[in-house]
Amino acid sequence: MIKKIIYFVIPVSVIFSFLFYACSSDVYDEDDIVVVRDTITITTDTTIKEQREMEKVRLMLVIQLAAFSSRDHAETFAATAKDKLSREVDIRKAGGVFVVTVGSYSDAKSAEEYLYVVKTKGFDKAFIKNIKFN
Repeated sequence: MIKKIIYFVIPVSVIFSFLFYACSSDVYDEDDIVVVRDTITITTDTTIKEQREMEKVRLMLVIQLAAFSSRDHAETFAATAKDKLSREVDIRKAGGVFVVTVGSYSDAKSAEEYLYVVKTKGFDKAFIKNIKFN
């Protein structure tokens, strides 16, 4: 009986010693651990149908002046903006708000130039926004 206990206790104590030693914090020094991160790029070939769908979506740059939950407030603001900027102002419904925008640009440089003009005329919070359309 004592032999069975010895044959059981010695291997179990060796295994526990090894596990305890391997899990202790001073086995590995934090300075010795190096993590290497690789970037994997997965490319997919697009079909002709997908390419045609992508060509249908075009982007238009506009300058957003403000957004309102009420159409009446948006129209009042748009009238004031039209007077100050001497330019047509659009009101679009996006989600649950009415967005007041001005201009329509296909390149960022033109949009940035007019954004500067808009800000000098008192619309400090105006910004350039991409709008998708088909």
